[in-house]
This record gives sequence, C-alpha cells and structure tokens, in this order.
Amino acid sequence: MPRRRSVLASRTSRAELPVSDAPEWELIGPGIRLGYRRGRGTRGQGGSWLAASRKPSGERVQTKLGQADDVSAADGTSTLTHEQARDAARAWVKSLRSAPDAQPALTIADAVERYIEARATEGMKAVYDARSRARVHILPKLGPVRVADLTLDKLRRWRDGMVTAPKRLRTGRTATKVNTRDVDVTDPEALRRRRDTANRTLTLLKAALNWAFQHQLVENDRAWRLLKPFRDTGSARVRFLDAAEQQRLLNTTEGPLRDLVAAALMTGARFGELSRLAVRDFDRANGTVFVERSKNGRARHIPLTAGGLALFERLAMGRDPRAPLLRGEGGEAWKPAQYQRAFKAALDRAKLESITLHELRHSYASAMVRNGAPLIVVAEALGHSGTRMAEKHYAHLAPSYVADTIRRTAPDLSLGGEGVVRLVGPLARATA
Repeated sequence: MPRRRSVLASRTSRAELPVSDAPEWELIGPGIRLGYRRGRGTRGQGGSWLAASRKPSGERVQTKLGQADDVSAADGTSTLTHEQARDAARAWVKSLRSAPDAQPALTIADAVERYIEARATEGMKAVYDARSRARVHILPKLGPVRVADLTLDKLRRWRDGMVTAPKRLRTGRTATKVNTRDVDVTDPEALRRRRDTANRTLTLLKAALNWAFQHQLVENDRAWRLLKPFRDTGSARVRFLDAAEQQRLLNTTEGPLRDLVAAALMTGARFGELSRLAVRDFDRANGTVFVERSKNGRARHIPLTAGGLALFERLAMGRDPRAPLLRGEGGEAWKPAQYQRAFKAALDRAKLESITLHELRHSYASAMVRNGAPLIVVAEALGHSGTRMAEKHYAHLAPSYVADTIRRTAPDLSLGGEGVVRLVGPLARATA
C-alpha cells in the first residue's frame, strides 16, 4: 500500500492548513516529531518548523528549528525546506540523546525486564517461564549489549549458538557448577528440540525488542525484524500414557503429588491452571471445576468424571473457599518446578518413559478422542480457542472411515515358521 504524502511536504498543502497557534505534527521516526505552525499573528510571514521528542527520562522537549520556505527561498540555516527540517529534527534529537545528562542507552537486559514487567501488569500468564528463559538463554550472552548496537549477524550467531550449547540439567542451589549434558547434533529429534527451544527464546526476545520499539525506546527494529526462526521445528511426537500406565504412575505417587497427578489426568488442565485453583472453584452441585484464567485468557468449566468428583470433594471438604484447592508438601499452593524431582522419581519407579507433567494433558485428550469424543469437544475441554491444535495432535487417534477402510482392505501378511509368508485377509480370499 503506497505511503500517504505528508501534508507538510509542499508549500501548497501547508497553505491550505488553517491558521492556528497549535502545530500540525508529523511523525518522522521513533520518538521524533516534526511540527509546522503558522500562528494567527504571522499572516504573510509563512510558518515555522518545530521538533519534539522525549529525553531518556521521559520528559517531553520541543524546539524551534527555523522558518519554513513558504514566502522566501530556503538557505538551509534559518529558512528550511521540508526535507531540511526533517534532517534538522533528527540531528537535534540525536544531540539530545547524546547529551551528558542523558540516561545510559537501553540494553537488552533493560528491554527484556521492562517488557516482562509491563506484560505482568497487563496479566501475562507465563511470567515465571519468561524470566527463567531470559535468565538462562538471553542475559548471559546478550544482556549487556546495547539495543542500538544489535546487528542481524550478532543475533543470528546467538540464535544458532543455542542449538549446539550443552543442555542445562537440574542443579542444586548450593552447587558451584551447573550440571549440563552435551547435545547429540547427529540425532534429528534432539536437534529439532534444541531448535524449537531456540525459536521460543527468539520469540521472547523479539517481543521485548518490539515492545521497546513501539514505546519509542529504540529507533530501529531492522536487526531483529529480519531474523527468522528455524523452520519445521513444531512436529514433536505427542507422548501419552494409556490407562494401565496412568494407574501405574498413580500407584508410585503419594500425598500431595498424587493429588496433583490425578487432577492433571482427570481434568487435562495445565499446571499453572491447577496451581491457581481455589476451593471455591470446585462446584460440587454441577460436578465441575472452574478455570478462571487459562493460557489464552478464556475462562472455562471442566466437567468431572466420578473419579474426578470424588478427588475434588475430598480436597475441598471443610476448607476455606479462598484456600488453594491443590496444596504442595508445605500446605501452600504448588509453585513452578516444585514437583519435578518427585515426579521424575515416580516415573522411574513406575518404569515409564520420561515425560513432563504437561504431557498428562495429552493423556487426558487422547483418551477422549479414542473413546469417540468429537475434536470440538476435546478442544473445549482443553481450553483451546479452536480445533486446530486438537486436529494436529489427536486427529490420528480418532475412529475414521479412512483408517477402517485401510485396515479392512490393505495387504495383511502373516509370517509363518521358517520364513514362510502367507497372505491373510481379503488378498488371500481374492487369490484363492
């Protein structure tokens, strides 16, 4: 779409502006405005050029640049054309920002922190994850770097470095060295997961830098706007536990962890949603639990099965309505990462594949799909705004005409003794 020509660009268009003491402003750059004013007492004299911006402290400042070339030719000093006025405004702002009393230039650490604080105030759900991701992946390499000094090459090297960097493992608080494990770059799945992690971190950094650009804290977004994420990293294999495996996991847990695992398996809720549940969110009469805040901002009621109803009735019985419904070992609401060590130990005891608590959500959804639940119902239960994610992860589990037809008509071979292959099914009948 072509850019609209500025009303200040020509003498003719400026002459058509009403005479007023209030300037007409034009945004010419992040935090830089060029103004034109032809006041009531200046008839026949033409207008004047102004510039306005803000100091790093946030204080608004304004200056007069010179006369406009409305009635006399421009001399480049006291009388300026529109383009000369734009250049003068930019030069003035540059000198303003480099003044001795100006605050230090914005660093990436500053931009990320201010972005997270702003989003937390707006109700951002994943503040803990954002801070943790920034602390591990962004701040060590890029934290002290000035945003103005960023280049596309510098950001690309940082992004690529995350893929081959050793994977951080859980480390005790008193440890003097962080536990790590080298990444096997010859393993396609390990490489995919590392690239996916790099993409998620890049998304956070670009969001923080875009926020700084939109709030006129930096002048140029070219470096990070041109950097694209890795492609084809989102096809992770969805892991889930069948009914027998779920029971084995429950049998190896006890106390508050068992309640947390059971709640995850019988609601499909995310950990953050479960940890925020209060006693009053359990509706005994309707057999539901109310999730007030989900990842996409939507609230939802999750219907409970008989087992889920019994679990939440026990957890809510005789307790303060404002108290956390699910409590950790200390009696307080669960906090992120508080359960992970015990959860991993329970998986080991049950001899199950290493999965995350979040993947119990997949177990809930996959069971519903295999039992015939429409994908729109599964999406609603999970709190998705549409069926796209449910189709992506669970559609292959649903009974379908295609799958049933393939199983009924495709070649079916039975390996007999001594390597003899025998046809069975429809092919055997067709060749008989």
